[in-house]
Amino acid sequence: MRLFFKRFLFFLIPILLVLGVAELFLRHVPTSYKIKKAQLTANSWNIELLILGNSHATYGLDPRQFSLNAFNIASVNQSLYFDKRITLKYLDELPRLKYVLISVDYHSLYFSDEGFRDTWSYYGYGIDYKHSLPIATRLSYLYGYKGALSLEFMKRSFQKKYKIIRSVDVDFDLDLDHPYEKGFVGKVNGPYLAEKDMRDRAAFFNDIVHSSDERESVIADLENFIDTLKGRNITPILITLPCYGPYRAYLDKKVVEQNTIDIQAICSKEQVRYWDYFTMPLDSNYFYNSDHVNEKGAKTVTTDVNRRIEELEKARQVASVVRKVAAVVRK
Repeated sequence: MRLFFKRFLFFLIPILLVLGVAELFLRHVPTSYKIKKAQLTANSWNIELLILGNSHATYGLDPRQFSLNAFNIASVNQSLYFDKRITLKYLDELPRLKYVLISVDYHSLYFSDEGFRDTWSYYGYGIDYKHSLPIATRLSYLYGYKGALSLEFMKRSFQKKYKIIRSVDVDFDLDLDHPYEKGFVGKVNGPYLAEKDMRDRAAFFNDIVHSSDERESVIADLENFIDTLKGRNITPILITLPCYGPYRAYLDKKVVEQNTIDIQAICSKEQVRYWDYFTMPLDSNYFYNSDHVNEKGAKTVTTDVNRRIEELEKARQVASVVRKVAAVVRK
């Protein structure tokens, strides 16, 4: 029996060592979430404008184009649920924050679960989606990333192929060693606007909204988030990013109309602004694919958003001067 256990131990030790090395490696993989978190915390004291949202905001709003010090914390498939909780987690570290751009797109009010990205967000920011992640996922990156993805990470490392991935499928995001600046990296390839691709992509999002029962809870959570920001004297602004015209025709018109009604109701109740760029007339060369602008498009959109922010900032400064003068007069 002792001989059996001895041999079993000699057999087990190499396996445990391999698993341990793999676990250690995966904990240090520089995913886009970890890169953004590191940049956010390193520059938190200077950030005046924060950009939230899913991939539309990730690639559609360039923080380098703002007059204020801006940072893009949006991520592919990031839900409003995570937008809120990432912001609140770091809010005390953002003393100069004045504005928060909250991307509200076609499907934003209909989902909170990010699928496999719930795990990625947890490893990046420590946010456990509705406390639903398995204990094994929380304890082990090797388990959380699952086999195929873990092997892909390790393969790229060993072959020294940490390169920018500019795939047509922006939902598969292995942005390792990415040249992020203020949390932003734009899309430069494309446009990928084949009719079948646009139709299939619209069908994907239509399926999300048609199968969802989360709309009311997502809206309530968003309104609570807005209240929290306003309570900290931070101005939240809802924004919808551009989509390519022919693609928009494949989206459910009733959902588009309902989104308009819902957003207007939120803005009326919460007294916040809504900047709608959904139908912004952009040429195909400004798009990466049917619902994402490329870097050129992002610059165009952001330039206009910055103009509006500058107008708000001037009004804010004037109001501040008026308050100070009024205070002096009262004395």
